[in-house]
Amino acid sequence: MHDTRISSPAVGELECPKCGTVAVNRDFCACGEYLGWELTFGDGEEPVAAPATYRAPAPAEPRRATLLTLRDPARQDDPNAAVAVGVVPGGHVSVLATVRNQGEIVDTYDLRVDGLPEGWATISAPTVFLNPWGSAGDFQRELQITLHPPRVSASEARAWPVMVVARSRSLGTDVAWAPATLHVAPFEATAMRVGPERRRGRRHAAFDVAVTNHGNSPLEITIGARDTEARCPVTVYPERVLIPVGATAAGIVRVHVPRPLLCGRPVDHHIDVTHRASGADADPVPQRVTFRQRPWLPWWVPPAVALVAAFALVLVLLQRDTDVPKLTGDTRAEAHVILEKHGLQLGRTRYATGPKDVPLGTVIAQQPAGGAEMERGEEVHITLAAPPEKAAVPPVNGMPLARAADALTDAGFVYDPQPSSAGNDWVVIRQDPTPGTKREVGTKVTLAVEDRTPQATPTPVPTVPAAPAPQAEPSPAPDAGAAKTKAGSARKAEAKVKAAASAALPASLVFAGSTSGQLYRSTGARTTRLTAAKYRLETPTKTDDGYAAVHVEDGARRLVRISSDGKTVEPLVHGRIHRPHYSAHRGLLAFVARDAKRGPADAGRLCVLDPQDAGEPTCARGRPVGRPVWSPDGRSVLALGGRYHELVVYTARGGDAQRWRKPVSAYRAAHIQSAAWVGDDRVAVLVADRPGAPAHVRLLARAADGRFTVLKDFPRLTGFELAAHGHRLALRRGTRAADDGKVDLLDLKRERPRVRTLAHGVNPAF
Repeated sequence: MHDTRISSPAVGELECPKCGTVAVNRDFCACGEYLGWELTFGDGEEPVAAPATYRAPAPAEPRRATLLTLRDPARQDDPNAAVAVGVVPGGHVSVLATVRNQGEIVDTYDLRVDGLPEGWATISAPTVFLNPWGSAGDFQRELQITLHPPRVSASEARAWPVMVVARSRSLGTDVAWAPATLHVAPFEATAMRVGPERRRGRRHAAFDVAVTNHGNSPLEITIGARDTEARCPVTVYPERVLIPVGATAAGIVRVHVPRPLLCGRPVDHHIDVTHRASGADADPVPQRVTFRQRPWLPWWVPPAVALVAAFALVLVLLQRDTDVPKLTGDTRAEAHVILEKHGLQLGRTRYATGPKDVPLGTVIAQQPAGGAEMERGEEVHITLAAPPEKAAVPPVNGMPLARAADALTDAGFVYDPQPSSAGNDWVVIRQDPTPGTKREVGTKVTLAVEDRTPQATPTPVPTVPAAPAPQAEPSPAPDAGAAKTKAGSARKAEAKVKAAASAALPASLVFAGSTSGQLYRSTGARTTRLTAAKYRLETPTKTDDGYAAVHVEDGARRLVRISSDGKTVEPLVHGRIHRPHYSAHRGLLAFVARDAKRGPADAGRLCVLDPQDAGEPTCARGRPVGRPVWSPDGRSVLALGGRYHELVVYTARGGDAQRWRKPVSAYRAAHIQSAAWVGDDRVAVLVADRPGAPAHVRLLARAADGRFTVLKDFPRLTGFELAAHGHRLALRRGTRAADDGKVDLLDLKRERPRVRTLAHGVNPAF
């Protein structure tokens, strides 16, 4: 049988449900709430009395005022698992967020996503308004957060830690946060550029390749290239390359020709260039470029060469130029046949005494010489060996040496003065052979000459005897002083002989008188009038059988031919003629025919004429020129061009000036007054280096390119006109064309070129 008793614990503790106070051994709480007794039964236990008291309630566990949780809507198995989502750049993924207000006041929360670049996340409701938990109304809300990284290289393929944060507007601080992880998947995006689109070459060509990685992870790229027709070898360097994110890799595609293209039109080779990422399955899209293979010779070269060859062949067949054959030793009939074979004609035939061992009737000289170039149809003049011709030796006793020399030369004899240093003014006192003796033409006539120039009688210098003194030396006798004076006179006479010898003329000089209008001939010792006063003549030149000059009458200027004695004057060409000049080698007269108003007064077209065949002259093409001069070999004509500030040279090819080539500029100066050849490659000019300055003599030399260069200047030798014979010059002094001036003889081989004055006049010519 059980013993039933009412017992209370030794310490009875009841918690007040209203205020949470713990009442110890009391039935009522301090707040007045009734607390029930708990009855317990125990065997043999006695209740123990305990003092009644109150104890404060235990502090409650703290609770967050705001609760923020995340979950992956795609995972339904474990909503409380850590949130980790993946997305491909350019796509999107969603995360659900739940926000609960567990505080005691109404609050507004702003939500944001940290850890991602701006623009990667979008919250369906970034701001929410919540009531306290347990009250009426919304105290929690579920939101959708969309993560959408763009498809750019900045969207790096990796795990991105994400933090969703809730910020309380009432507290002004972040009150809740929840972590998540965003796995960005890799994507491939590349761009390739190949340039240029077209290359040209004869052996190979290179194209530049640039591949850019626009993806979000490093890529290993393989570059390939091939000829669409599989003809050209193609190499790529490098073939494989690892490209970081956002970087560009460069390569070269080199295309080689399948075989050289010697001649023809260009050939195009199309090259496809591709690139592929490692592991990619898609076929690459090729980019096409073109390699144009150039031929070594353009297509038009063979037909052009063939055309030029055909044209050259036609020129050869129709060539008008030919080499003059050598006729020395041939008879006249043989020379005629040989010239016909070369397309040339036989011209004038002359006879002269030949060497003793040369057969009579054979050619001993020809003009032009063998080997020269001439146009077909031109004439070649020959000289045949004739038996010695005899003539009477003319009397020259009592004549000056210059006059005697002219008389013997005109008769066909050669003179030999004794002494050989005699001057032109010495007088012949004896000749051998004697006058009237018949001798062969060309025989040497020895002339004994003497200088009859009055000599100054030396005056003896008287001597005054000195006063006698002991040991005095005797004074020189009077005959010793006379001997010294006589020796000085002998030296002066010898110097005079040398000067006279150097002053001898190389040939007779002909010139015009500006006032009288007549022509004069000077032998150095004597000057004689050549033409009658009824003719007004200018600019004479010596020909084979006389002279040629310009006859001025009633405003007309005619080219005339003058006999050697000056008695016959015959017209050759009518018109406005200036400055004739004759070439003995060519047998042609060169002159200027003025037909324009522009340029200097004596400038015009350059024309040529054979004075022995008074036909129509032929004129060269080109601009106006003036004052022509033949070269000694007859191959070139020198003239003044422009406004007489340059020298131009014509190459004389045949007797038809219309077929001559255009002149070549050979020298330039401020002003050129006159020019004369002093050899085949040297020219003397009267040149002024500045406008208004007097013209002085300058010696020019022809270079390899045909142009003239300055060899020497003679600044003290000034004048208006020049004439030359070898290295000797006749310089007409003065500055005006219409004024008679001194004509000085110059020797360019002397240190002091001026020898002496020959005459007074204009237009000198040898």
